[in-house]
Amino acid sequence: MNRMNRLFFIGLPLILLMAGVVEAEPGPEPQGESESIEKRCLLVYSYHIGYAWNDGIDRGATRTLGDACTIRRYYMDSKRNPDPEFIRAQVAEVLQIIHHWKPDVIIAADDNASKYLVVPHLKEDPTPVVFCGVNWSIEEYGYPFSSMTGMIEVTPLDPLFIQSKKLLLKKAKEEGRSHLHVVMIDADRITAYKQLEPIISRFSGDRTTFATHYIETFEQWKSAFLQAQQADLVVLSNNAGIQGWNQEEAISFVREQGRTFSVSINDWMRELVVLVMAKDPEEQGEWSAEAAKQILQGVAAETIAVVKNRRWNTFINQPLLEQSGVVLPEAIRKRAIWMEE
Repeated sequence: MNRMNRLFFIGLPLILLMAGVVEAEPGPEPQGESESIEKRCLLVYSYHIGYAWNDGIDRGATRTLGDACTIRRYYMDSKRNPDPEFIRAQVAEVLQIIHHWKPDVIIAADDNASKYLVVPHLKEDPTPVVFCGVNWSIEEYGYPFSSMTGMIEVTPLDPLFIQSKKLLLKKAKEEGRSHLHVVMIDADRITAYKQLEPIISRFSGDRTTFATHYIETFEQWKSAFLQAQQADLVVLSNNAGIQGWNQEEAISFVREQGRTFSVSINDWMRELVVLVMAKDPEEQGEWSAEAAKQILQGVAAETIAVVKNRRWNTFINQPLLEQSGVVLPEAIRKRAIWMEE
């Protein structure tokens, strides 16, 4: 590589970083170009550094890719900045990187990368794409296109909500009631709306009423949580994207005010709810990276079958469990990682 090319490779990310577009990368130092590595992998993340789900995918992908390619990352930051105009500006920057850097494969993580980048701009592009973290279904995006494959993100709703329903119906019957009241609290983001119908469907056929709160601010979240203490079940899906969020204050608030049985589908919520059954973000990264490595070795992306994730982790928050008065089945207790004081 001549001196001008080296200056260009180093200079472009620096310019973008100074402009606030490309963020510093977590974990190992970014891999640089070298004479021994010819292949290039561009990892496009819908969200930001420090968001636990995003970081988990990156850990899995980085570890699995190893030295198979030069890695470059771009963070769209669309969880904290959901305005479509902001996201489209981010996409324009990604397209510039693709045009100039010419990656051999692109990994596109989570729904917004698919919605705003891949489907509008890359479905006719010959560069192979591996998508991951697309919630529940790929039908709305029309996947898979030529030169694309990926992993769908599904949540272990059956074990979480079927078990919760059995426990709470029994408790309601003992109290002389015949129906359940469920409250779901989530950040006002696209993922929250996609989660609602699959959750409600797990209670179909039962006399269950649902209330949903899509939250913008931390104060709204606290108010909704207090109201939810009159319910049988509180579903705290996600706190990412809630303005003014204070984790330590939220933990103290829940311990002081929480009495209702509560669950979540995200492991970073385990300090705020009784029971979590959460998919593993590293599985998304590992699978996507393995697919990318096959593509780098000459396998056509469209010949790799689209799959759904299969792994999940269970967490029980002991102090909150005791406050709820619910007794969990032994099978769940044995499987779980216990969160104590």
